[in-house]
Amino acid sequence: MKILTYILVILLSVSTYSFAEVKRPSTIKDVFFQGTNHELEVYKIYGRQDGPTMLIIGGIQGDEPGGFLSADSYTEIKLEKGNLIVIPRTNFYSIMLYNREVKGVDMNRLFDKTPNDWQGDIVTKIKDYMAQSDIFLNLHDGWGYHYPEHISWHKSPDRFGYSVIVDEEEFTCKDGRVLKLGEMARRAMNAANDKIPDDDPKKHYFNTETSKSSSRFKSMRKSATWYAVSDLCIPAFGIEGSKNMKLDKNVLYHNYVINEFMKNIGIEIEYPNTHTYAPEFIGAVIKVHNDELFIRSGKVLEVEKGSPVKVTEIFANHKRGLTCDIIDFGNLNDINKDFIVEKDSKIIFRKDNIVMGSVTIKAAAKKENKAAIEPVSDNKQAAKVEDKEIEIPVQEKQIQPENHNTDFKMEPNVKYFHLTIDNKDVYVKNGDKIHIKDGSKVVFIKLVSSKVQDYNVPINFKGWFPENDTANIGDDRGYEIIFPPANILKKYSVGSGGKLYPVVAYDTLKKQDIAKIIVELD
Repeated sequence: MKILTYILVILLSVSTYSFAEVKRPSTIKDVFFQGTNHELEVYKIYGRQDGPTMLIIGGIQGDEPGGFLSADSYTEIKLEKGNLIVIPRTNFYSIMLYNREVKGVDMNRLFDKTPNDWQGDIVTKIKDYMAQSDIFLNLHDGWGYHYPEHISWHKSPDRFGYSVIVDEEEFTCKDGRVLKLGEMARRAMNAANDKIPDDDPKKHYFNTETSKSSSRFKSMRKSATWYAVSDLCIPAFGIEGSKNMKLDKNVLYHNYVINEFMKNIGIEIEYPNTHTYAPEFIGAVIKVHNDELFIRSGKVLEVEKGSPVKVTEIFANHKRGLTCDIIDFGNLNDINKDFIVEKDSKIIFRKDNIVMGSVTIKAAAKKENKAAIEPVSDNKQAAKVEDKEIEIPVQEKQIQPENHNTDFKMEPNVKYFHLTIDNKDVYVKNGDKIHIKDGSKVVFIKLVSSKVQDYNVPINFKGWFPENDTANIGDDRGYEIIFPPANILKKYSVGSGGKLYPVVAYDTLKKQDIAKIIVELD
């Protein structure tokens, strides 16, 4: 009780922003930069009674879906007491690309010196919402599992995954107030760990000691949490899932920690909501001239050349994170944009980075709309969409494995292995062979697929094992491997000569390989 009283005293002295005059209970949604790749949705949830305010953000780094889907589940929450500000898709551009960075820039390293561009505009918004809050949680998914001592590559002090992160054990603000960050983090984490089943790992406490000259993580001085702590005197925490854990568990265990932080500062929940089911595209309302047509997934819309076309509404089994991308037009987020049809094209529909479906635009000479279409009506119910592989469009230039200056387009219904060779992105099609020269530094990143269940499957470089790990868990994502690998077992090679080795993606639920490439050594 002493700890809780202390925390509440700290929080009540932090924020001078008042939500007392708003309608209660209520939820207000604000949308900034609408129609751009970096569209920003902010949800402000006001409880029946006023109380402390928590800011939750996810998706500041776009390849961490456990974080942004956990944040997303709080947009529909109802509160008995207190307030939430939720930004589920902080960096929507990076989420749609499913990359940590956009054009080499990590948004979570821009809080020390905010640039004068679109990323800086978002960082400024986050800072404004921090100033309205009493506590800040930044949700992530990191590699492996943070452990206080080295056990293996996946379990070590160097891994960020599956931890609760503080910048300091205690921090003394400029006005003399002391934030007991370690105490607050351990209290929430320990209670959350009690809810995690014994056959799953428990989260670990991680102090990056950001301000110390001896810190191994000095880049954290540019992060959102450090800005909140050092500049605004707000308790701030990084909540990490693991990229080596299934998505539904990542979201659930994120929520366990968030709920404990809420309880500890005096925010009372009416009910939470969690969504991890696969996205299914039903159809879209597409306006041709002044006619609104409901087009189902996979259909062809035939229109006269020169006709204006606009996607005005998307229907799927999710409400948020929905975009459409008209190929060779606009950007990744083309909803409500006028498009003049001059040639055949395609509209790709996504939920975050996952392709849900598509509609083909056929440019015709005649003034007819011959597509398999339906008029828009009050009843927009649609048949269940089949679970099937859909084309994976490539919006940014990808790198041909054999030639770093050659672009390629991903083909429909094909899985790709994403790896880096000497820090350059390479995408290798399922079933292909890639030759890797001696001296190359290779990192296997992930399997690229349009299916949500494929996003986090282990990748195993057959025959290779980490030199310092006590156990090989069959997941070689994230390791930097110098070629030719010194620690590789030739019995796993295929063909003659010991030069060819399989790399496989393994579905742990189906208990089978779902994709494979061959690596050829020099």
